Amino acid sequence: MLLVEDDVVLSELVTTLVKGAGYQAVTIADHNQIGEAIDRFDPKCVILDGEIGRTGLSRSWDDAAAIRRAHPALPVLMFTADAEAIAEERAGTSPRSRNAGFVGAVPKPFVVEEFLATLQSAVRGVPSARPDAVAIFPDPSGPSAAEWAKTDFFSTAIHELKAPLTTISAQIQRARKLTTSDPERGRAAMELALDQVGRMDRLIVGLQDAIRLRSNAMSLEVVTFNLTDAVAQAIIRHEHEETTRFRFDRPEVGVPVSGDSGRVAQILDNLISNAIKYSALGAPIDIALTTKGDEAQVRVEDHGLGVPSDERDRLFAPYFRTQRTRDIPGSGLGLHISRRLAEQHRGRLWLESSGDVGSTFVLALPLAG
Repeated sequence: MLLVEDDVVLSELVTTLVKGAGYQAVTIADHNQIGEAIDRFDPKCVILDGEIGRTGLSRSWDDAAAIRRAHPALPVLMFTADAEAIAEERAGTSPRSRNAGFVGAVPKPFVVEEFLATLQSAVRGVPSARPDAVAIFPDPSGPSAAEWAKTDFFSTAIHELKAPLTTISAQIQRARKLTTSDPERGRAAMELALDQVGRMDRLIVGLQDAIRLRSNAMSLEVVTFNLTDAVAQAIIRHEHEETTRFRFDRPEVGVPVSGDSGRVAQILDNLISNAIKYSALGAPIDIALTTKGDEAQVRVEDHGLGVPSDERDRLFAPYFRTQRTRDIPGSGLGLHISRRLAEQHRGRLWLESSGDVGSTFVLALPLAG
């Protein structure tokens, strides 16, 4: 089986279920690698997640059509949280559904038994051959770019929320079965489900902030505070190792800024937690606070994965994550929200530099007058 799924926890869960059913499984996250993976591993079935495109629509239709053209006998299952897409696939009457030729659909969240039954049916069956398939093009009379942007945001939000919900549902089903026969594995399944509950909670909080920022409904409690102390406290919140990894270049005097100290702390926490998350264990993290003109600038430099040059212009877009971080948990909302919060403070947040090893982010806030 070839599973195309960019959610690490969900892909591991599905792989476990597939292997338990007696199949071998290969997982990829990048839809652009589908053709290469099929040629290399010669799967008996493809389980295809829907990646949200710029129009707010899942690209799984186009990917399935491409697979069908290259490998007409290879069954492809739709794996999606989009109820309308599932209904369209099952009806099989729309041009793009005929073009894609899916042999079935698995909703998120799913019932384990139904998922395995659908998979087994796909492997044993033969995909329908529809000679009347046609190519699909965007409707020029359809929604405007601004409306697509809204659709894309909320479609992606739903997609992101459905992933942990799918995992929670499946793990609870596993735990229920294992409670008597294998209590240890049952408890492990429940722990994974609880982890995903926490992940969903963080996603919802991030989504709430993103929506408030988009509608300019985020309120700030503006006070004057010492940014030097705020950075020092943020470092303390993230210093959990016996040997310190933070190097803080701080000014000898305080740096007063005006803003919401809680929201500024949120920005600092995001920058520092990202530096930790995307760096090797124990790798140093350099933080410097300086003043330049009428601004205070906080630089956070890590020695981690870095950001590919062709992805830097999308780094602050909601839900965007670089290919290098697909196997590390995250929502893709942190930098987007942090930049918007900085702008609400009449400040800035940007990626100053990045290479194969390490990145430097800069937060600039106006000095208090």
